Amino acid sequence: MTKERTRMKKTNKFFEGCDSFTILCHRAPDVDTAGSAIALAAALEGMGKKVVIHADLPIRDQVKHFMSVLGRSFDKPDYDADCIVVVDTNSPTLVDLESVKRAPGRKVIIDHHALKPGIADAFDEMIIDEVAVSATQIVYHLLKEWGIKLDRQMALAIASGMVTDSAGFSIATTSFFRDLAAILEEGGLEFEEILDSISVPRDRSEKIARLKGAQRLEFVREGDYIISVSRVSSFESSVAKSLLYLGADVSFVGAAKDGEVRISSRASRDAVKKGIHLGRDILPGVMPLIKGDAGGHAGAAGANGVDASHLDEALELCLQRTREFLKSL
Repeated sequence: MTKERTRMKKTNKFFEGCDSFTILCHRAPDVDTAGSAIALAAALEGMGKKVVIHADLPIRDQVKHFMSVLGRSFDKPDYDADCIVVVDTNSPTLVDLESVKRAPGRKVIIDHHALKPGIADAFDEMIIDEVAVSATQIVYHLLKEWGIKLDRQMALAIASGMVTDSAGFSIATTSFFRDLAAILEEGGLEFEEILDSISVPRDRSEKIARLKGAQRLEFVREGDYIISVSRVSSFESSVAKSLLYLGADVSFVGAAKDGEVRISSRASRDAVKKGIHLGRDILPGVMPLIKGDAGGHAGAAGANGVDASHLDEALELCLQRTREFLKSL
């Protein structure tokens, strides 16, 4: 089958001729990848298809709560399904790509990131739109092209994914808000229901991690901007976000535990407007140091690896690359 890059504006009925589907979310799934899988699964099941949704551990508390609200669960993948669909995954390290390659059925990928080397060749069809704010927004347009009316579950899954991936609406576009309003109306939803589906009260451990992150905070000034760096043992994403609330324009938070190293980063709306792109220009530089992968959006990105011995060096490199970018303005 000829490989094809399909834009949202082109109808794509990859489900035709397939009766069974496995939808794969990326490792440590977020609400966007889970919401994409749920909405797509519900649509396919409405056509009489058999569908399973799978994601590799760990599963964050927010996603556990989200899946519970939507009445869904992650199941064992069936790689012998007629069609394997990978959602919101642009890196070969975030999914069991070897199993996907060996799968006998059709293979489709849906994402709003540019695909990294080593992943595209595994798929027969690629539905990629880098303009979309979230993968769920792409799924929404696919369902509309297929003539599917959203039920409440589909609408809640898509809207929740869109909201969480919009970074507090800081990267939302006019088309994003137009789509979100249409989804809420069609699904008969109130915005409060989205917030309820993605909001999990912070437990004591996360609160302590945020306080420790502030306690261990180091920062530098570069012109009018403040760049912060910190280390914790967990909840690095939450801590990175909290450092922006404290006043940082760009934050990097590293965590090392059980042989795994993670770095989470955030940039303020102003920094993003100036042109900084954490997922493209900053975080990928640490990949050789931590022996892992990195990527994400302009204002929110992360890196994961297996060599924690160079975490301090990796954080320092993030700091240096950000300073160099800001000096060039």
